[in-house]
Amino acid sequence: MAEDRDELNDRERPDPRRRPVSFQSDGPEASETDHRQFELDKLEVERGNRIQEENWIRAYWRPGMGWLYMLVCFMDFVFFPLLSMFVPAILRNFGVPDVAYVPWVSLTLSNGGMIHLAFGAILGVTAWTRGLEKIRRN
Repeated sequence: MAEDRDELNDRERPDPRRRPVSFQSDGPEASETDHRQFELDKLEVERGNRIQEENWIRAYWRPGMGWLYMLVCFMDFVFFPLLSMFVPAILRNFGVPDVAYVPWVSLTLSNGGMIHLAFGAILGVTAWTRGLEKIRRN
């Protein structure tokens, strides 16, 4: 029983290495750098709370759109053209007769390339609004 009380008292004692939770500028040991560090810590905690409150879809849709557009461009301009070139040659090596080369026709450039215009508008506007959010935050 006495050991339990000592253990509880050890937990209740403040750690001398730990920074105080509140800042009091009238103390003799307080300096300007301590005050600045406290303000920075407070801003970082508030920022962390805002980020945790934000829905994951809202937080990650902008990078998701960028990655999706990059994947679409890679597949349409790099991967599928290479695939259409090398598959007939590979199939001929395996003995498949009469495999003709058919050049790749870009899917995203049909209809005047509207998908590129749409993605450009979406990513451009979101980058601009993200910049405004950062400016307002500071």
